[in-house]
Amino acid sequence: MKKAPAPSLKDAGGTQNHGITADIQSLKLEWHQFLEHMSKKSRNFMATHLESCEIEACRPGGIVEIACCRKFSYEELQHERKMLQKEISEFYEMPLEVHIRYDAEKDACTREKSIFTLFGELSQQNEVIRYIISEFGGELVY
Repeated sequence: MKKAPAPSLKDAGGTQNHGITADIQSLKLEWHQFLEHMSKKSRNFMATHLESCEIEACRPGGIVEIACCRKFSYEELQHERKMLQKEISEFYEMPLEVHIRYDAEKDACTREKSIFTLFGELSQQNEVIRYIISEFGGELVY
């Protein structure tokens, strides 16, 4: 079953060059539908990696910039960029060129902390833990 064309993708407020028009708001709005579409097409590996990404910008000529906040996902998607570009163009029904970049700042913010880091923060921030450590000379051990 083919996806019905989305008229919102051809809004006048998008970027235009050589007849290619892409509106970033429309692309972002349908991003989760695109991820579901990828999962249904048995491209789960790509959909999983794309979950840690977001559409950042649309440039003239149909260039879509995607930022990944996980280095591993970025590297995997770089290897599959041609396939991703084909899938995104088919889904949005317009020729789009995909540029993927790694966002190290977001990666640092979203990275899970180790148990040792959490314990260290807890011993510094939690008043009860600080009191126990200062009074009894204990330390948090995992």
